[in-house]
Amino acid sequence: FNKTFLKNKRNPSFIRQDGNLQIMKIVSSLLFTLLLILTVAQNSFAITGDEALAQFRGRMNGAGKLTGIISWSHSGGETYTGAFKYMSPGKIYIKFSSPPGKTIVSNGKSLWIYSSGSNICGVQDLAGGGSGGIAALTSGYFAIVTAQGPGGYTIKLKNNEKSFSEITLMVDSSFFLRKAILKSKDGGTYNFSLSNISA
Repeated sequence: FNKTFLKNKRNPSFIRQDGNLQIMKIVSSLLFTLLLILTVAQNSFAITGDEALAQFRGRMNGAGKLTGIISWSHSGGETYTGAFKYMSPGKIYIKFSSPPGKTIVSNGKSLWIYSSGSNICGVQDLAGGGSGGIAALTSGYFAIVTAQGPGGYTIKLKNNEKSFSEITLMVDSSFFLRKAILKSKDGGTYNFSLSNISA
């Protein structure tokens, strides 16, 4: 065995193979180390659910005045589209074009829904004794970030004790709301989207 080994040690082909093997081991080790560093770095810079939710609240409450188009649908088949005007914190006015004849007004703590066809106005409390607006809608939830990238974030809120047991917020890179999905305890789902936004 020793004679064969010594003979191979003197063989240039054997020496090259042995050297290549060592180089491959070194390269593999370096690649593994680099991958580990990148993984740790990514996790270090990842934003938490609470941080993302705080950024979202701050962005929306600091929006000042906005106008645009809001569309939403319900899993039962209803769809709505209307022009809205928003003023922070939580004040909103929506005049529907589809279906026409309905208007929604909110001061962040109460919601008024008016139907010109029936000449009836309904009122609903939103704040529940809280501060109203975005803070009231998203308070009391466990928040996690389920997706993030250059285009923005997806924030999921969960609390089985709430009327909406799950809320999914899709925000852009500045944490401005683009889409939202609200799931109620009775199994219904509401989908919201904002477009044609101007400040």
